[in-house]
Amino acid sequence: MSRDRAVAVAAPLLFLLVLFLPGRAFGYEFRLVPSVDAREEYNTNIFFTQDDSADSWITTVTPGLLAAGKTERMDAGLSGDVSWLWYSEDSELNATNFDTKGWFSYRVTPEFRLSARGQYRKGTRTDRFFEVSGLVVDVLSSYQQDYALSAEYIASEKATATLSYKYQWINYPDRPVWDGTIHNVDMGIVYNLSRFATETKARANAAYSRGLFEDLTVDNFSLTVGIFRAVHELWSAVVNVGGRYTHSEFEVPGVGSETTNDTGVVGDASLLYSGERTNASFTFSHNIAPAYGYSGASVRTAAVLSMSRRFLHDVSGTLSAGYYMNRSDPGQFSFQTIDERSARIRPGIRWEAGRYVVLEAAYEYNRVDYRATSTDADRHLAFLQFALRYPVFE
Repeated sequence: MSRDRAVAVAAPLLFLLVLFLPGRAFGYEFRLVPSVDAREEYNTNIFFTQDDSADSWITTVTPGLLAAGKTERMDAGLSGDVSWLWYSEDSELNATNFDTKGWFSYRVTPEFRLSARGQYRKGTRTDRFFEVSGLVVDVLSSYQQDYALSAEYIASEKATATLSYKYQWINYPDRPVWDGTIHNVDMGIVYNLSRFATETKARANAAYSRGLFEDLTVDNFSLTVGIFRAVHELWSAVVNVGGRYTHSEFEVPGVGSETTNDTGVVGDASLLYSGERTNASFTFSHNIAPAYGYSGASVRTAAVLSMSRRFLHDVSGTLSAGYYMNRSDPGQFSFQTIDERSARIRPGIRWEAGRYVVLEAAYEYNRVDYRATSTDADRHLAFLQFALRYPVFE
C-alpha cells in the first residue's frame, strides 16, 4: 500500500482516538480494540475458471483497530484493517488490501435521529463480491467507496418515517470500462397495527436509484408495500412486494443515444429466528442491482441462509448458503449478455478458546453456471482462522 493510501486509512482512526481518549472524564463509553486475524486456506480454483483451474494455498494476516464512543444520544466509531495476502503458487498475486469504516448517529430529539456511515476498501480476491451478488470479478484489484446518510422521525406512537441516501463508487484500475457510480434515495413509513394485530407493522417504501457506467445510465424507480410481524417470541418475518420501472440510456459510437424501458416485480422477504442456543436468518430479494465485473446492472434474485448453533458453552456450529441469479439482455441494463447462476454453501465450526481468542474452521463449495457460454466452474475451499481481539479501553 502506498504512503498516501496508508495515511488515508490511519488518519481517521488517529482522529477518533484523540477525540475519545478523554471520554470517561466526560461520561463517554469508549472502546479501543486492536485485533489480529491469521487465516490459512486451500483454494482449488482461485480464478473460477472452467478449464485448467489453478489451485493455491493462501495465507492472510490482518491487523486492525476499532475505536468507538457512545453517549445517551450519540454513537460513533471508526475501524480499519490492513490485509496481507500470500499465494503459494503465484507470487504475482500477493497483495495488500485495506478496509476502513466509520459511523455516526445522533438523536437530536427523542423523536428525530440522524445517522451517517462510510466505507473505503481495496480488494483483490476474485470472490470479493460473491457473497453479496454471486458474481466473480477476474481483475486484479478494485477500490470501493460507500457512503450513506439517513434520518428517522417518530411521527406518533404508531408511525415512523425514514429518509436515506446512499452513494457507491467502484473503480477497477486495470479495466476502467467497468467503473460505476450508484446513487440511491429511499423514503419509507412504518405504521404499527397493534390495534388490529399484536406485534404487526405495515410498511411502504418508494425508492429511486441511478447507476452511471461507461456510456450507460440506468434509472430505476420502485414502490413496495409490506408487513412485519413477530410471529412468536422467537420468530419474526418481513415481506415487501411491489413493482419497478427502469429506464436505460446507452451511448453507442457512430449511432448516438439509444434508450430502453422495462418494468417488473420487485420484493424482499426475511425470516428470523433467535433462540437461546440457535440463531438463523433467511432472506430473499429480487430487484435491479449493480453487476460487479460488468459494465451495467442486472436483475438479481438472491436467497441467502445463515445459521449458528451453540453445542457447548464455547463451541458453535455454523452454516451459510446462498443462491443467486443475475440476468440482463444486451441493451437492457448492460451492453453485454449477463446470465449467471451461482451457489455457495459453507459449514463450519467455531471455538471461543478464551475471552479474546476465537478459532474457526470451515469448508466452502462454490459453483457458477455461465449460461451465456454454456460453461460452468466449481471451487472447493477450506480454511482455518485464528482471531485475537484485546480491548485496551472498554
